[in-house]
Amino acid sequence: MKALFSPLFLLMTWAGLALSAELPVPAETEATDFLRFQEEEEGDSLQTAIVSYVSAGGVTVDLVGAVHIADRAYFEALNARFKTYDAVLYELVGRPVDLRQDLKTGDGSEKLQWLGQAQEMMRNTLKLESQLKGIDYQAKNFVHADMSVEGFFESQEEKKETFLTLWMKAIQAQSATSRDRPQPGLADLLMILRQKDSSPDLKRLVGREFDSMEQLINGIESNGGTSIIGERNRHALEVLEKQIQAGKKRLAIFYGAAHLPDMEKRLLKIGYKKEKTDWLKAWDIPADKE
Repeated sequence: MKALFSPLFLLMTWAGLALSAELPVPAETEATDFLRFQEEEEGDSLQTAIVSYVSAGGVTVDLVGAVHIADRAYFEALNARFKTYDAVLYELVGRPVDLRQDLKTGDGSEKLQWLGQAQEMMRNTLKLESQLKGIDYQAKNFVHADMSVEGFFESQEEKKETFLTLWMKAIQAQSATSRDRPQPGLADLLMILRQKDSSPDLKRLVGREFDSMEQLINGIESNGGTSIIGERNRHALEVLEKQIQAGKKRLAIFYGAAHLPDMEKRLLKIGYKKEKTDWLKAWDIPADKE
């Protein structure tokens, strides 16, 4: 059942739960893991990183990893932290928040409605909260740093990128991925779904899969990268440069964890130095009661 999770992996790229690679990392710098699943006696957790980088000119840029469905406490912690920045550059394909009547995924584009529906299904199944409802996008220091819907689809057309081509790349990459634990199969999933409350074990199953996704997304991002990751990252860093030129000194880029390995490589390439890493629990999964 190796192909069972390929569609999930692809969806998680959108949902901010995957990893990517595109640019060479300086030899002296170890690539950062922006997403991890921790298994401990008191309980398990899916965690995202906040990594700080400093330029020679004294500008600090924090890459804030996100998952789009998470515990309410996770989004509350992010909201509190975002108040400390001069500017928070956020991802959201489409128009800036202040030009919208709602925060529908993909700015309400019919072509992206399936994504919002899939995320809502996962949110309900895993009993989590939505990022679009949990984060205060009306904050005065929030700056839109993503592509327009039109620009995104133009980029996909140029790359001849479709859901099907991405899915096929995911399957091919998965077949070449080495694993340190057996691939879960359909029987495992069905056993979990038969439970009265399947959400804790389903979170564990999905969370463990995230730990082995880096090689998979490396394969998906090969041969020119994708619009989902690479092109949106390029656009975000262009917005970052404009904010720095406007005098901002302490900034955050709030994007899905999928985007941040590539963003890190771009920052390191232009002279930023990694300073520190903090971790936040996105999914807190208590230990089973005996």
